[in-house]
Amino acid sequence: MTKTGGRAAGATGAVLATLAAGQFVMALDTTVMNTAIATVAEDLDTTVTGIQTAITMYTLVMASLMITGGKVGEIVGRKRAFAIGCVVYACGSLTTALSPNLTVLMIGWSGLEGLGAVLIMPAIVALVASNFGKPERPRAYGLVAAAGAIAAALGPLIGGAFTTYASWRWVFAGEVLIVAVILVLVRRVNDTPAEQGVKLDLFGTALSALGLGLIVFGILKSGTWGVVQPKPEAPEWMACRR
Repeated sequence: MTKTGGRAAGATGAVLATLAAGQFVMALDTTVMNTAIATVAEDLDTTVTGIQTAITMYTLVMASLMITGGKVGEIVGRKRAFAIGCVVYACGSLTTALSPNLTVLMIGWSGLEGLGAVLIMPAIVALVASNFGKPERPRAYGLVAAAGAIAAALGPLIGGAFTTYASWRWVFAGEVLIVAVILVLVRRVNDTPAEQGVKLDLFGTALSALGLGLIVFGILKSGTWGVVQPKPEAPEWMACRR
């Protein structure tokens, strides 16, 4: 292999590692939080239901604004959107690690980390396409997806270990360090330039967020409220219970 070929392979590996690390952090969060629900609730002097609400809100923020996050990437460029998302996500992780109560936890985790994720995840898909040729893309997408799967598998182990021997807060503090490394490496990533003339439709964005949010909210609540026939604790808007 020539020196030029070696440098190109190294650059490709760094790009893949950067994007895979972003996917890893995205997937690690939820699995760790699900593992440490009871411990987090006790530490923040709240209820398990409160922590489950924070998890639900995190999912809702991502689902509601994912299309908007992709549109922002078109306007400012995917690399810039990825970097901005990482900064927002790191701020959310730090806020979560330092949270003294449920309200601050929801601001950091459900709010800031959710907003960071909606910028990062669409950007990862676009940046893989712009940094790898067609023959290499299936492998690159597979490895990025594998990073998410590894995080999902390791999340309960990492969450359980930190919860048992240290504190769940260290997981989110560690995420800040991982994101800092990603921000250093992201300069090697080739950008997808911003598209000229693309504007953000605020009314369409609101409708999209509302529609996707309601769909996901309905799915999340289906187990509690019922799908066709309402359960006893479910609200009724269109029919009266017999």
